[in-house]
Amino acid sequence: MKYINFKRYKFSTLWKKIDFKRYNLIKIFKKIDLNRYFVSKIYKILDYKSYNFSKIFKKISITKRSKSFLVYFSGALVFIFLIYLTSPLFFKYNESLIKNTLCKDLNIKCTIKGKVSYSVFPSPRLKIKNITIKDFVEKGKVFAAIESVVLKISIYDLLQKKQFQFHSIKLKGAKINVNMQKISDYKNFLKKKFIYRPITSQKGEINFFDNEKQLATINNTTIELRSNNNKNNVTIKGDFLNDEIYINFTKNKKENEENFIIKFLESKSLAEIKILNSESNKNKLNGNILFKKNKNRIRSNFTYENNAVIFKAGDIRNDFNKAKFDGEVKFLPFFDFNLNIDLLSLNFKRLYNHLVALSEVDQKNLFKINKKINGKINLSARKIYSSYELINSFETRVRLTNGNIAVEQLLLNLGKLGAADLTGIIDNDKKFTNFKFENNIFIDNQKRFNRKFSIYNEQAELPSLFVSGNFDLENFNMHFHEISTDKKIKEADVEYIQKEFNNILLEDGYTSLFNFPNFKEFVKAITAESN
Repeated sequence: MKYINFKRYKFSTLWKKIDFKRYNLIKIFKKIDLNRYFVSKIYKILDYKSYNFSKIFKKISITKRSKSFLVYFSGALVFIFLIYLTSPLFFKYNESLIKNTLCKDLNIKCTIKGKVSYSVFPSPRLKIKNITIKDFVEKGKVFAAIESVVLKISIYDLLQKKQFQFHSIKLKGAKINVNMQKISDYKNFLKKKFIYRPITSQKGEINFFDNEKQLATINNTTIELRSNNNKNNVTIKGDFLNDEIYINFTKNKKENEENFIIKFLESKSLAEIKILNSESNKNKLNGNILFKKNKNRIRSNFTYENNAVIFKAGDIRNDFNKAKFDGEVKFLPFFDFNLNIDLLSLNFKRLYNHLVALSEVDQKNLFKINKKINGKINLSARKIYSSYELINSFETRVRLTNGNIAVEQLLLNLGKLGAADLTGIIDNDKKFTNFKFENNIFIDNQKRFNRKFSIYNEQAELPSLFVSGNFDLENFNMHFHEISTDKKIKEADVEYIQKEFNNILLEDGYTSLFNFPNFKEFVKAITAESN
């Protein structure tokens, strides 16, 4: 019909050209006597009510013999179908058959140590016990040891003994070993050789190694792998670092783009990573990252090359500061980082409120970090906003090593009052967290200092000081080893200053320690005593 051009034929024009008066069509229609042609009689003939169809149908009946035939025929079909479903039960399954069916098809090498069986319910499937998959890259090593594997077989290929066509794989109790130094090799293998099938895994674990050294483990894992012509999708759920972790990986084949989503459900942390693969340099990756935890947000562009991530044009935002950062994070041969963080502004009041709002347990564990997090941070604050304007800015170098925090240098700008510097180390142990420190305080303007702390005694002076001590960060207790000016202060005076410090500044933990009126009271007390 689409080839008929109705517009070509102008029916309206043709209709107008018919002269009804010329052909006297009206008279012709009048002469047609419909009664003459027995229209009513024809209608009566077509009257279905006149025919007794019920009697006709009653005469057509299925005999008992016909009924029996239908029953036997249906039963035979069911019986043949059951024989077809159960026929693989009589096959002999050996290791070579499964290797050809599973391992060779997936381009992997495996060893079957357990029993192979066939099951009909809930769908046709092969069950394999104790299967070992050899490492794709390192020969002689085990990539995965699996308690049981279920291969769901297509119902149309049950008699294909030599080559089952399975359409999905289900694993249980899979222990997967990943060497972090071979990540790029794994990736290349999956790109070129691996034939994807829908895969699910339950009650397994993933172990991460640095060659022979185990780094971390995701326990109680659930894994789902799906693939089509456009993208690959992998989802991993499990327990990691005393938290519930969710990982989703999606690869868009057409756009050559990869997306990672990592969630820590209990700590409410989220990381989104977008990777753009470089066609010119396959060993170099570009992308961007977003990290969120509560109201804290970190965002940056990055480049991955030679087992290291280089961050560029990063920014940090939270309730009490805005910052920019850059730096490098290395994963191999061991995890290490070197970051530069520039705080554009720091709202001390909001930081103080945040510390005070922490629970007692969180306050005691504030400086406890994972021993596997090692690296260096160069941190600076251009401007500190506070009600009392004691510290204008600061810069510091901090190194994290095996759970300890070394303050290599901390420079405090006290404005027109002077300056201070501090070095020390926060030593984290199972039983305690101590900050061993040495501190120099330089007073440039004594009169301004006296006005700041409401010291009206003209003879009262607090000269430049050297202070060393040990601060118990769990029990909030200060112990001074030495206090000296141009000469060492007497031990009795040191004990008095230590007592006043603990009574005034550490009475309520961080609440009193970072409270300026309390610090002012402490300075007035020790200044009066020294005079």
